[in-house]
Amino acid sequence: MNTGPLIYIDDDEDDRMLFQEAIEELFPMLPVESFDNGSSFLKRLTSDLVILPKLIFLDLNMPVVSGAECLTRIRKNTLFTEIPVIMYSTTSNPKDQLRCLDLGANMFVTKSRSYNAMKKQLTEIISKHLF
Repeated sequence: MNTGPLIYIDDDEDDRMLFQEAIEELFPMLPVESFDNGSSFLKRLTSDLVILPKLIFLDLNMPVVSGAECLTRIRKNTLFTEIPVIMYSTTSNPKDQLRCLDLGANMFVTKSRSYNAMKKQLTEIISKHLF
């Protein structure tokens, strides 16, 4: 069984901090790795093929490598096709959502504005994909 971490990629430091806090509160035994851009995550992903992520949360709008480009690169590698990727973004644009689903995202979720709503979202997503 995959013992790897949950991954969160987002260029917004506050969002990464809140995400980490919520996961530690909801799933204290679930390790989390955070990255501030897609490029640094892709380097980690391809350098450690033994411990693959259990689940990836990926922001859409990021500098360096966008979420869509990162998703495309993840899905091009057959080693990573079974890893669920959740696009987790502030956008609610249906065109962006459809594009990401077409690129291979398992879900597209618009980030909640409140911490409690975010925890509810994360509980539902993680329970669906990991338990």
